[in-house]
Amino acid sequence: MAVHAAGSSKRFGKKDKLAQPFRGRLLGEHVCANAPVDRIAQGCALIITANKDHPCRAGWEKAGFQIALNARAEEGMGTSVALAQKERCDAVLIALADMPLVPRAHFDGLIDSARTRGACWASDTGAARTPPAIFGQSHFAELARLNEDTGARALLKNARAVSCPPQWLEDIDTPEALARLS
Repeated sequence: MAVHAAGSSKRFGKKDKLAQPFRGRLLGEHVCANAPVDRIAQGCALIITANKDHPCRAGWEKAGFQIALNARAEEGMGTSVALAQKERCDAVLIALADMPLVPRAHFDGLIDSARTRGACWASDTGAARTPPAIFGQSHFAELARLNEDTGARALLKNARAVSCPPQWLEDIDTPEALARLS
């Protein structure tokens, strides 16, 4: 599982959105606290960050995640996915650290759906397919080519769906969204 916490957060302003208080912990700690680390191969639970001293680090490590430093984060999500691939995992479950409301049951559903090298499953609210999403090894090369402009949209569009309520996939990109959901 690779949790992407290396984005630039441009819409949030000057503050680090992941370090903001949210429902009793830092925003960026929620996704790792909800993740099924016990179902992930040893060494494959990674939090990808551009800051080795991130305020969420202690929470991430407490949840069972290893810190993977992405010095090339500004080049896009593909550089983060490439770090996860180096661990020789069978699949990569990509989650975003600014989506704090995804419950463990949904992560479990994605893992249960992906049983082949060609697996490609995404969260689906009925309106769009988004992360969290899981990709088998046959998609790793394409994932590593993702950049800041394209993201994983093309892969997600063709992914099979794991349905969930839209509120689980709330993405906190602005101070207003943080205030509304707090």
